[in-house]
Amino acid sequence: YYTSIPGSCNFESQEWTTVCGLTQDSGDDFDWNISNSAVTGHTGPDGDHTPGKGHMFLYINSSTQKEGNRARVITAEFFPASLGVCRVRFWFWLSASRQTGVLKVYTVEEHGMDILMWSSSRNEEKKW
Repeated sequence: YYTSIPGSCNFESQEWTTVCGLTQDSGDDFDWNISNSAVTGHTGPDGDHTPGKGHMFLYINSSTQKEGNRARVITAEFFPASLGVCRVRFWFWLSASRQTGVLKVYTVEEHGMDILMWSSSRNEEKKW
């Protein structure tokens, strides 16, 4: 349903950065990857949140990272400030683990300052 909305992305393409208008942040500590359950093993979901199996999603494996490391994806285009016009909607899965950090969504204001908009550290296994 949501894949027909402008700006939506389902990560089914290996060229997701181009298709989705996203970029890996070159200044972060490690990168997001695209896969299905085959790579994430027992800690990840069987597929994305859409009906059916085998759908692709972005993921990071935090088990080999140090506290404070960041993996960032940024939009390729600037989105002007709006009042209720622009929205970010996404599904996420955080596996219960002592290595699991906090998932955060930031906006960057015009002078480059990061502003935290949302975060979650819920560690609920097997739940989108």
